[in-house]
Amino acid sequence: MSEAANRMILRVSRPVRRVIFLSVLAGAAVSGLYAAMALMSYGLRLLTPVLIVAAVLAGRPLLVLCGRTFVGADRILVRRVPIGRIDVPLSEVGLVEIRRGLLMEWPVLYLRDGRVVELAAPMRFWFRPDLDYERDLGELRAQIRHPVAGIHPQWNLLRLVAGPVLTLTAIILILIDPPWASDVWPLRPHAKRLPDACTMLDAKARRLLPGAQVDHLFSRNDDADTHVMRHTCQWNATRPAPDGATLIDVGRLSIVVELDHGIGPTSDADEAHRAFLRETKIDIGGNEARVPHMGDEADLIVEHPGSGFAWVAVAVRKANVEEKIDLIYQGRAREREAALAAVGLAKLGISEIKFG
Repeated sequence: MSEAANRMILRVSRPVRRVIFLSVLAGAAVSGLYAAMALMSYGLRLLTPVLIVAAVLAGRPLLVLCGRTFVGADRILVRRVPIGRIDVPLSEVGLVEIRRGLLMEWPVLYLRDGRVVELAAPMRFWFRPDLDYERDLGELRAQIRHPVAGIHPQWNLLRLVAGPVLTLTAIILILIDPPWASDVWPLRPHAKRLPDACTMLDAKARRLLPGAQVDHLFSRNDDADTHVMRHTCQWNATRPAPDGATLIDVGRLSIVVELDHGIGPTSDADEAHRAFLRETKIDIGGNEARVPHMGDEADLIVEHPGSGFAWVAVAVRKANVEEKIDLIYQGRAREREAALAAVGLAKLGISEIKFG
């Protein structure tokens, strides 16, 4: 190999290089987005899956692209990253065989001492003709002066299985928690303003609680804070007592809607998540259950079970908005009815907010 001017440099064929280059770009883009979203959402706890995805989607194709085979007058030098360089004297080569994987095929050298050396190049897609590959393979055979060890290419079981398994693993890791579903995904729709809280549910509140009136003492729209918009409304329903001089509480409904803006490195959705955690912190004796298929996270809370009234709360977060519904009915027997009504109100409230 000292006569550098006389040696041949074999690479993977041009069509393979094009596809691998595009794969590396796509893999790097997907891996980068996955890494950014994962690390921003979970920190270093998700470092291992990030490294696996990057290695499979970007690193593995790049290693194939860097492979070279140098053929000189008396020896072959194989460069396979990350294995390194393998120096093979031509006099040690006994046979040449073509191996085939899921998409590619490449030559393999059988040495006289029993070793097998896989060449990094030439390489082509086995299912399509490739003049560059045929030319390089012909020159390699002429230099070695040994016949091919078989008429038909031999399937490589390890390559046939390993490639799809690794790729499928990376895809599954991404789909378990896809970047585009992350709260910090830049294209994720977020709310920029909130509707009036009383207007959102007024008609529904008056149907649920006949005679209900808005309590203006607990109803307001506060948009003064640049980091948090908070809109609240409360409806009270009463009826006259038998003596006609006092009023008896029949029920109460309240809604609190909060739109959060991130502070510093904290995203808008992270701030809303913190608000959600504060609202779902149950008191001693309370019961909590997850509500599926509502926003990004939602909980149903039964307050003070065993008391003489049914008090149910539903907290839901979608993107950077957190909403809480509190519904109180007179009489413990109406707890299930209150729970269903509160869930319906929470869904209605979130649907009234525009995300974009």
